[in-house]
Amino acid sequence: MDIINTEYLSLEDRSEFFFNARPFPHLVLDNFLEKNFFLNLKNIFEQITDSTAGKRFNSAVEEKKWISLNSNLPDAVTKIVDSLNSETWVKSMRGLTGINSLIATPNGNTRLANYHVMDPGGILGPHVDHSHEPLKGIPHVLNTILYLSDSWENQAGGATLFYDAKGEKAVSRIEYKPNRAVIFLHTPYSFHGVERIKQDTKEKRRTVYVDYYSESYQPYKEMSLDFDSTWFKHGTTFKLDSFFDYLKIKNSHYARSMLRYHFNRWVKKMGVS
Repeated sequence: MDIINTEYLSLEDRSEFFFNARPFPHLVLDNFLEKNFFLNLKNIFEQITDSTAGKRFNSAVEEKKWISLNSNLPDAVTKIVDSLNSETWVKSMRGLTGINSLIATPNGNTRLANYHVMDPGGILGPHVDHSHEPLKGIPHVLNTILYLSDSWENQAGGATLFYDAKGEKAVSRIEYKPNRAVIFLHTPYSFHGVERIKQDTKEKRRTVYVDYYSESYQPYKEMSLDFDSTWFKHGTTFKLDSFFDYLKIKNSHYARSMLRYHFNRWVKKMGVS
């Protein structure tokens, strides 16, 4: 745990800031990794290229994005992921969120990808992530995103955007800043994305992504939220610009995901077993 700024190893006193954030609970932590460790990261990024095993996306809402699924990560990136999955860090986030049943991701970089890269010109549209752990099916309730690019200008874009509960309007913009971590509550209504990166930007947008789960199927029951606190199962679901976009053949998988999302939400709301 010595790579994480010791200031952040107890987050319980920041719980009020977390829950008061809108459109859904989140917290921003600057200078997250120890300075020397972070500065040395730039030396390892060349080891990870598009030819490395992984998965690449290039659609209207997932443009110029690569994830490290099933690829071998450099030791330094693996060390970050391991620290974010450690019991010490998870305990800190239990204190932040009040989710006592919170546990770390058990699958590493296999079923879910921990390292993401977006090229200049890239964008990630409003979406909610997968709702549950791939093997156990328990609720996905929290994300930590860490900005790794060591030089970035605000005008380059690439900020994380948090949307309203329908994924229609961006409510909050979290500037991409080197060595910044963003923690946010993941619910079926936590629509988020990445604003378009300027095409003439020389730097790639690099992030580490780690998600967390609850062993309770009512993880938000004790929380006072501005939206429905009922959890239900769904896949990664994107909000496209218009209804007609879902009718395009190239977007059929987005349409299927959205249909399943609304069907499962209705089933849960009606109490149908």
